[in-house]
Amino acid sequence: MQRILLLAVTLALVIAGVGWFFVSAGFALSVTIGAALACGSFFLLQRDVRRLMEHVAATAGSAGGMLPKVGFFVKALGRFVILALVLFTVANKINIQPLGLVLGLVTIMVSTVVLGLLRKRERLSGISD
Repeated sequence: MQRILLLAVTLALVIAGVGWFFVSAGFALSVTIGAALACGSFFLLQRDVRRLMEHVAATAGSAGGMLPKVGFFVKALGRFVILALVLFTVANKINIQPLGLVLGLVTIMVSTVVLGLLRKRERLSGISD
């Protein structure tokens, strides 16, 4: 998970730098805002998943395991609502460029796909960490 965050931040910095140089400072700011929101949301989701898995492992086989799962989904839904409200507020206060914002938001997804493909290639070729 840390590799995903590290790659996402690196990718966002590269995109923001190239965007600042070739497009504008507003574009770079939009990429940075999108990446910060995506990385922050991913970090919180990672933490919540880890806690849920620890709870499930600790209570394996016992009754009453449904409440933490419901709590996880409520937190995830709340995080998405808060993310939407933050995006709406930021878009009203700052002149956000939509393409830059989207590029920033997808850095986590691109990082996950890239690292997943690299992991698959390592497994197919027999190379290990």
